[in-house]
Amino acid sequence: MKRPPLLTEDGYLLVDQQTEPTIDEVLGVPKLAGVMRLEDTSDTLRGVIGDFAAAGLLRQHCCLIGRSGHSQIGLDVDFGDGLPEIDTRRKRIDLPVQLTSLNPNIPDTLFAEIKAMVEGNRRLTIGRLFVPMAPPLSREAIEQAAADNHILLTAKSKIDGNGVVTIPLENIRYLLSNTLLTAGQNGQIVLYESKQGLGLIQYYAHSGLPATLEPGNFLCGAIRISLGPYSALIERVLNAPGVFHLAARLLDAVRTSGINIPRQVELYNGSDQPVATHDLQVRLRLFPADQTTARVATRLLSGSRARKIMLDGVDFADATSIFDINVCDALFDSLSSEPTQRGNYGRILTRSRCIDIQRELLENEWHESSQNRIVYEAARGTITSGVHFGEQISPDLRGFVESLELVGGAQNLRKVFVSHQFPGTDTLRVLKRNNVGVFIGRSIRRSETLDNGGHEQALAAQSNIYFGQTTYETFCDLSSREDARFYMVVGDGGERHVREFHRGFWMTREGKEKIADVHTVIAMFGSHVEGTDEVLTEQIHQFFARLSEVPEIGGCFAVCHGSGPGVMRIADDAAADQGILRIGIGIDSEKIGQRANLRPPVLLNFNNSARHMRQNILDRTSLFKIYNIGGMGTFEELLIAITNLKLFESLPAPHIFVDPFGLGENGAHLWESTLAQLKTASSLKTIGSHIVRLAPAWVPNFCHVVRDYDAVLEIIAGFASDPATYWEKAGIADRDLLHAFDNAERAGVIIPPYLLDAMQSVRSRCE
Repeated sequence: MKRPPLLTEDGYLLVDQQTEPTIDEVLGVPKLAGVMRLEDTSDTLRGVIGDFAAAGLLRQHCCLIGRSGHSQIGLDVDFGDGLPEIDTRRKRIDLPVQLTSLNPNIPDTLFAEIKAMVEGNRRLTIGRLFVPMAPPLSREAIEQAAADNHILLTAKSKIDGNGVVTIPLENIRYLLSNTLLTAGQNGQIVLYESKQGLGLIQYYAHSGLPATLEPGNFLCGAIRISLGPYSALIERVLNAPGVFHLAARLLDAVRTSGINIPRQVELYNGSDQPVATHDLQVRLRLFPADQTTARVATRLLSGSRARKIMLDGVDFADATSIFDINVCDALFDSLSSEPTQRGNYGRILTRSRCIDIQRELLENEWHESSQNRIVYEAARGTITSGVHFGEQISPDLRGFVESLELVGGAQNLRKVFVSHQFPGTDTLRVLKRNNVGVFIGRSIRRSETLDNGGHEQALAAQSNIYFGQTTYETFCDLSSREDARFYMVVGDGGERHVREFHRGFWMTREGKEKIADVHTVIAMFGSHVEGTDEVLTEQIHQFFARLSEVPEIGGCFAVCHGSGPGVMRIADDAAADQGILRIGIGIDSEKIGQRANLRPPVLLNFNNSARHMRQNILDRTSLFKIYNIGGMGTFEELLIAITNLKLFESLPAPHIFVDPFGLGENGAHLWESTLAQLKTASSLKTIGSHIVRLAPAWVPNFCHVVRDYDAVLEIIAGFASDPATYWEKAGIADRDLLHAFDNAERAGVIIPPYLLDAMQSVRSRCE
C-alpha cells in the first residue's frame, strides 16, 4: 500500500505589526506578508520540510492548505518569500506565507481585522501543510476503488490516464451578505471560526451560477464527490488558463462522504478574459488516507451498506456510537440538571474543541432568557471562557470529539450541543444558524411554576418525553428541512436507552433501520376494558400472523397504537412476539392512570393540549384504521380520523370497527349506531327548497362493522389486492382520489406499492 501523505495540524498566523498590506503586481489585489507557525511537529515532518527547502523544492512538493471558511470569503494563502525556520528543540516550523484578498465584493478592511486579532493575541489558524509521500492514485486504482464503493463520482466526472479526476461545477452558488459580515464582530468571528462562522451570513443563490466568471471576479460554487479511505487534493489551476482555486484545496477522507452533499469550491479568475462557468472543471488527485482513518473506513464501508453510506455520508451515529448509552452518558459529565446543583448548564463539542457553558446565576437566581443568550454567544465564539482544546478536553470526552472528524454529510453535523433539557425553540433555531447540527438531551423541556414570591422557579428535572405543538413543529422543521439531528436518553434504570428523532418520531437504532422497509401501517384504537383481553389477545395474535401472508403486504407492515394499556398493549405485545415493528404515539394521560409504554422502537408522545395533532399524526402514519372496544377517547379518535378521510388528509382506505361482544343496545354491535349516524349525515336532506348533503356519500362506504378479526383480515386483504375496485364500489370520485394522494405526497407520507399501482390507472383516466 502506498504511504499516505503527511498532514499537519492547523498552523496559526504571526504578523509583524509594522508590516502593511501591499498590492500584488500580477493580480492587482491587496496582499499581506506573515508567518504560519506549526507547533508540536514530528521529526519526520521537520526533516522532510528541511530537505525540500534546502533543495528549493518546497513549492513543488508541498501544498499549503487554507481554511475553508477563509477561502469562501475570498481570503487566499500561499507560500511567501524566504525559507522556513525550523526549530527542533521547540518542535516548531515557521513558514513564510502571504495572504491575498480576492473577493472584490467585500470591504477592503480584511487585513485590518486580521492584524487586530493577531495583535490581541488571538490565535488565528490560517492553514495546514499537505506533503505527499508517494505518487497519487492511478486511473486503475481509482476505478477499482469506485467498484468497491470506496469512491463515488458523478456521471459527468472523468478520470484521465494519469489519474487526474475532472469534475464540472454544479449549478450552485453561495452568496455572502456584506452587511452582516461587517456588522459588529462578525468579520472576526468568520476569521476565527472559519466555515462554522459563516452560517449566519452565507446563503444559496436562487439563480445558481452566473453565465460567466468575469476577470478579477471571485466565485464560491460547488462540486459533488464522495470519498472513503482517500483524500483528494484539488489542483491549483483549473482547465481554463488563469482561473485558479483558492487555498482550501483538500477534501478529507471519510468525512467528505455523501455525494448528495455539495462540496464548496472557491475560484478566482486571474486572467483578462471572461470564462463560461459551464465549461469550468475542477481537477483533483487522490491519495490514500492515514492508517487510522483507513481502518475506520474499512469498518464502515463494508457489505451492502457501503454504497448507501457513500450516497448519504458517514452517519453521525456510526461515527460516534451515540446509541451506546455509556457513550451518551459521558457527554453529560459535569453537567447539572438543576440550577441549584453544582455543574455547568451545557456544552458544545466540535472538532478538537469542547466549550463548557456555565450556569448563569444572578444573585443565585437562574434566568432562562439570560442562559439562552450565553449559549448563543458561546456558539458564535464571543465567549472564550470554558473553551478546551486537545489535551485540555476531559479524557471521557476526547474520544467522542475525535470521532467527529469522521462524520460525513453536512458540515454542521460535526458541531454538537449537549444539555439535560433541550433548549427552547428560539434558541434551537439560533444554534442551528450558528452551524450547530446535533442536539443531545435527556428531556424535551423543563417544567416551570411560580413560587410563593411570584418568581419563576424551576422544578425538579424530569425526563419529559411529551411534546407540545410548537416544540414538535420546530423539531420536525429543523430535522427535515435543515438536517438537524436530535438524540435523547429515554427510560429509567437498566431500561435507559438512546433514541434519534427521525421522520418525526423518536427511534431506536433498530427502529430506524426497520422502518425503511415498511410501507403499510395498521392503527389499533381502543380503551382498556376489563374482560376483553382473553378474546382480543388471541384474535390479534392470529390476525398479525396471517396479515404477513398477504402477498401485497408481506413483512412490510408495522403496527401503530396510542402507547397505552388495553388493546394498545395487546397489539404491542403481539407485534413484538412476531418481530413486527411497533409505532407508539402516546399522550400524557397519567392523571387517568395511563402510563406511557416506552417499549416500541418508534415512539412519539404529546401532552394533552396537543391531542388533535397527535391524532392527525396517527392518521397520516397509518393506512388502515381498526377501532376496538372503546369509550369517549376512542369515539373522539374515530370522528377525527373519518373527518380527515373526508377532507382528503389521509389516504382513502378501510376504517374497520370490531366488537366481538355485542356491547351495543340489545346486544347489537357497539359501533353500529355510529355508522348509522354517518349514513344519515351523508344522505340527501331537504331544507325548504334546498337539497343538501352534510357529508360526502362515499364516506360511510369506507367504514366496516365486523364481529371478529377474520373479517378484518378479509377486508384488508381484499383492498390490498385490488384498491381500484374497492374505490369504485365505494363511489369515491377520481378527482377526490387525486386530491388525497397529492396531499399525501406533499406531506411525505409513505404510499404502499399497491396503491401507487392503482393510482396510475386513475391518473391516466384523468389526463
